Amino acid sequence: MNFNLWEKTFIEESFQGNQEGFHYIEGDLPILLSAPHSVTQQRNGKEKQGEFLTGPIVMHLQQQLNCHAIFKTNNLMDDANYDSKSTYRDYIKRKIEDHSINFLLDFHIMAPSRPYNIDLGTGRGKNIRHTQGPLIVNHIRKTLLDHGINDVLIDHIFTAGYPHTVSADVSKSCNIFCLQIEMNWKLLKDLSDSPYFAKILDAMKAVIHYLASMEDQS
Repeated sequence: MNFNLWEKTFIEESFQGNQEGFHYIEGDLPILLSAPHSVTQQRNGKEKQGEFLTGPIVMHLQQQLNCHAIFKTNNLMDDANYDSKSTYRDYIKRKIEDHSINFLLDFHIMAPSRPYNIDLGTGRGKNIRHTQGPLIVNHIRKTLLDHGINDVLIDHIFTAGYPHTVSADVSKSCNIFCLQIEMNWKLLKDLSDSPYFAKILDAMKAVIHYLASMEDQS
């Protein structure tokens, strides 16, 4: 996948999504990847720059592993990770029920000024509704560390604790494991020169395989 080209597609909002401003890709694994900020969004009347690379990342992982995926394609003056009502989140809930999805990973990008690399948001434990929820989160953190990505924290700042985040809302409504993955932009910029971008992709592939194996064991 040409990530630079696809990032441009999300910046320009030239991806042909549906009238709701997002696109869904059906998969086989009971895992859904989400990028609610893959285009510019509107929060409290103010425009917020999109986390454009989250869209291509979710697309790539879906193509590689055949999990489910959803991402924003157009700014409809909304914020799917903040607004009290969201067609994006409502659609996710329907698909989770339709396809018996048991895990949701919600991807975000934080500012490069943050002094750490990844923040795994569990809603301080409320959103990881699984009998082995804490074990799974710790395994995901270890997987990232094992792939050479240091400074991986849990519920440091971006906890996904606000009730209208994708993770909090979907977890509560569908009673499944939801995890917000906040990646530092400094790991992703200058893709051709970044030593971390490929590591993140490989780590996330390993995480998805692990979640699929958890499902096989249940």
